[in-house]
Amino acid sequence: MRPTPISPPDDSVILTLASPAFDAAYPRVVNRELIPQPILQSMEWAWNTPRFPERPVRVLRLPDVWVAKEGLVFDREGNLYRETITQHSEAEVDQAHAAVLEAIGQGGPEAVPDASGPVLLCKKRGIGNYGHWMMEMLPKAQLVHRHLPELRARFLVAHAPGHLNDSMAQSLSMLGIDLARTIVADDAPRRFDDLLVVDGLSEHGGYMSPLVLDGLDTLAGGVPAAGAERLFVTRRATGFRRVVGEDALMAHAQACGYTLVEPSTLTLPQQVSLFKGARRIIGVMGAAMTNIAFAAPGAQVVTLTPAGMPDTFFWFIATLRGLDYTEVRCPQSGPVRGVMPWDTDLVLSMEDRDRIFAE
Repeated sequence: MRPTPISPPDDSVILTLASPAFDAAYPRVVNRELIPQPILQSMEWAWNTPRFPERPVRVLRLPDVWVAKEGLVFDREGNLYRETITQHSEAEVDQAHAAVLEAIGQGGPEAVPDASGPVLLCKKRGIGNYGHWMMEMLPKAQLVHRHLPELRARFLVAHAPGHLNDSMAQSLSMLGIDLARTIVADDAPRRFDDLLVVDGLSEHGGYMSPLVLDGLDTLAGGVPAAGAERLFVTRRATGFRRVVGEDALMAHAQACGYTLVEPSTLTLPQQVSLFKGARRIIGVMGAAMTNIAFAAPGAQVVTLTPAGMPDTFFWFIATLRGLDYTEVRCPQSGPVRGVMPWDTDLVLSMEDRDRIFAE
């Protein structure tokens, strides 16, 4: 039986911050006509919003709850808090609900709640993605660490693949968070006596608060900018969503004075340093381009984007950071090599290539 989502009581709110209003402009999109109409419409409601109004960001304190899957939170009876549903599919919600009900019914050791003090939920849908962590989960840790230090909260994070796990640990440490205060969890239900939930900081694809930049600025504050002003970000290690003829494109980029960057081979401080010093950044739309959040206002960013990829994430980052942002929509080629329909290769025309690198 599918759970009926519930909201926490009003007295569960222990902190409210005002997320500032901000202006936004329709992005510069090259080859806009290549975007399928349903995909375009899914993005244009955000792109056509000239001003995002001020809104509240809340920290909720929930007693005696279960956490399952990618950050779904249930009360002790198995009712699901709607604020923790973040792009989870109905099947994922059902699976998590069934697992929680089973754990409640069994009443084994896992049903004994962690009662060692408040724990902040730093898990949400997309735990294996660097961009989701940096822009949607890490900012929650920074917010509570900064505004509620007296709670001495611990931080519930997901188990992630090797390099991302390193970046998660490095980012928390760079914010001054003791890694001994982290709890690493998989999808299995876990019960907590005192859980903190940050609500309203972001809605993937629909909203991103200017407050998310606070943590990134703190993290990057002590990292010196590298000397490379032009970066070309490659996806050689990913195996999908790559430009057809990428080797030739990289050679062309180098000939035009660009430094080749493969973020998955770099430590987080190295990534911050490179993007912090860059004035022009070109790369295929993907998690590694999240690092444009470290670029200085006014830096030029060009994302090479599959025609059918519905995404406003990087536009939001560019808008909040004040970047000069362009998307070049590219025809898709070959089989799907990742998990989504747009995880194909991309075709960048010679005309678009020459235009991009001529600037």
